[in-house]
Amino acid sequence: MTAITAFTALLAAHLLGWFVFQAPWIAARKQRLWVRALRASGVTLLSCLLLGAFRWPILLVIFLTHAAVEEVKAHRAAASLAALLARQSVHLAVLLALALRFPDAAQSGWWMSGAPPVPARWYCAFLTLVSGLILCVPAGGILIARLTRRFADEVGSSESVGLKHGGKYIGWLERFLVMLLLLIDQPGGIGFLITAKSILRFGETRDPAYRKVAEYIIIGTFLSFGWALLISVLTQRALKYWVP
Repeated sequence: MTAITAFTALLAAHLLGWFVFQAPWIAARKQRLWVRALRASGVTLLSCLLLGAFRWPILLVIFLTHAAVEEVKAHRAAASLAALLARQSVHLAVLLALALRFPDAAQSGWWMSGAPPVPARWYCAFLTLVSGLILCVPAGGILIARLTRRFADEVGSSESVGLKHGGKYIGWLERFLVMLLLLIDQPGGIGFLITAKSILRFGETRDPAYRKVAEYIIIGTFLSFGWALLISVLTQRALKYWVP
């Protein structure tokens, strides 16, 4: 259990640093060396906080890994889906290796040392829920955007003008609601959610001239719901491991 506990804490820190606490000004200045170092430092600090321990070998490896990945990303500027998956695969492999090499890192930290088993399990359950929400909502948005990029380029300017980032926030809300409905054991509400979006969103594309837009929306919607269902089910099962 100890290695799983360490991996849970490290994964939550990685996802928070990569997908949540990245300020817009950092993303806009990622070509600068000190900004990339700052981002790597942020993930390292989060890892230290969530582990509840200053284990310098772990923190050094995390910092160097993020710094190296950021350097490759900055110089190659690859924004493809394959590049995104490759970067995240490297991080996950490193986190797993660290958890196996230092299995007691979180268990012996100040959050869990001396605590009875129930609080420790609830802490891991909380981190699992945080990781699931990040994977489902913001990370899912990035993944779907990469998957549908070629369709978005084909649609081009034919899509009617809407709110700035409106589609992004709609996707976030729908995936969050799917996860919420599954976690509270109300899966039937997902069908209502799909119907509501169909009425509200697809109704604007009845004109044959907007067929590409309609198909683009449908593809994005199915991908969004599919990803939300997958992550929600995995999160639900992981939560049951910590809190049966």
